[in-house]
Amino acid sequence: MKALVFDGIERIAHTTVADPEICHPLDAIVKVKLCAICGSDLHVYHGRESGLDHGTVMGHEFMGEIIELGKDVNNLSIGDRVVSAFSTSCGHCYFCREGLTSRCQASQVFGWVQHGQGLQGAQAEYVRVPNAQHTLMKPAQALSDEQSLMLGDILSTGYHAAKSAAIKPGGTCAIVGCGPVGMMAAVGALEQGAESVFIIDSSYAVTNNLSCSNDARRAVM
Repeated sequence: MKALVFDGIERIAHTTVADPEICHPLDAIVKVKLCAICGSDLHVYHGRESGLDHGTVMGHEFMGEIIELGKDVNNLSIGDRVVSAFSTSCGHCYFCREGLTSRCQASQVFGWVQHGQGLQGAQAEYVRVPNAQHTLMKPAQALSDEQSLMLGDILSTGYHAAKSAAIKPGGTCAIVGCGPVGMMAAVGALEQGAESVFIIDSSYAVTNNLSCSNDARRAVM
């Protein structure tokens, strides 16, 4: 299959790699429809985060269609449209039981292979998903593929930040950074009843297009 792989600092290669295969009864193989580029991918690309093996398939924000399932996956079917969390979760450890699935004790992050150990990413035609029954979710049919893609990382990360800030109805908050996650944090703040949301960003274009003279809810949503 075709894939985008890490080829060194500020080098990404478009190449052919082996198709993923079922390795465990709880695996799934997903045909990727959409995969976003995360800021975390850029950290690796620019060398701000090191250790990734050359040849690692990048990408951890994706959605697609299940084309193959391990024999023990019982809540999903071949042909299901699914969106993935950015990391896998077992569903059984303390953190998973507490709803903190990104802290799962058996977690693997898609697109991170170091010293030959890890999980290939989803900037490819297909991706293997371990612990599929807890890692994959079926988005509502009313959501488009593009909207569903937001659920796995961008929206959930921004919304979690707003929720962690314990914003009260009628309150005020400030968000530093107006990239995709910052915008989703603003949406989360407004959904929790914030009256005023101040967004701070160094980009003139972002600041100019989302200025204080605009209606914040309309501009962000």
